[in-house]
Amino acid sequence: MSAKPSEQLKRVELLAHVFPSLAKDATQDLDSLCLEIHYEAGELIAQEESYVSGLYIIQAGLVKTGKYGAAGAGKRVLRLLGVGELFGLEAVALARETHLQYAKALIKTSVVFIERNNLLAFRNQHRELCADFTRWLARDVVMLEFKLTRDAVETVDGNLAIYLIALAHKYGQPAEKGAILDLPVPRRTMAEMLGVSIETLMRALRRFRDRDLIETSGRRVTITDLEKLEERARTTPFYLSVIEDTH
Repeated sequence: MSAKPSEQLKRVELLAHVFPSLAKDATQDLDSLCLEIHYEAGELIAQEESYVSGLYIIQAGLVKTGKYGAAGAGKRVLRLLGVGELFGLEAVALARETHLQYAKALIKTSVVFIERNNLLAFRNQHRELCADFTRWLARDVVMLEFKLTRDAVETVDGNLAIYLIALAHKYGQPAEKGAILDLPVPRRTMAEMLGVSIETLMRALRRFRDRDLIETSGRRVTITDLEKLEERARTTPFYLSVIEDTH
């Protein structure tokens, strides 16, 4: 889904994207179970280990999800979720009582919320929904495996390159040979995403500027040569296609 963070989709259109296995009338039935919730920038949507009450689908805005370190020391951002993406499905599918990650709105955000028991009851009436659950969970597994492998063996520069490529595919505005990323993502969040200090991130960004891969101005990052950045990322076309579809 190519919608940008500032755009808000109609609810039925959003549900049809998230659950394509459902027939049109079933999608409309599911719409009747939905509740729209609005969050301000910086507001916590779900706390790690808090009670899981349902599934959240991003309708507008941008959300970061992550994990806290031991005894609350430090945190790691795992994903940035935009329009048409979701969180909480693993807890719903496993019937767990707690959120596995925290979720926070980076900008003003709207979500479509479906209460867990209502969603599970709806699934029992529409078993085709299981195919969509499986697709979302499988994509998360692929990306988690990819992320764990790269964190273990790839350099900071390589991981930064793949992160910028993912943002370009998901949110970037096309530019000559590259893309313009104008997102409200602070450098600290980028560092948490990569699992490095902000000082390490700034040095990596400086190296990318020196190699004419990017230009920066405030929070705006302009990728000046996407092809060279993909070479620096050292990944396969398969994972690039998964990144484009899921990040």
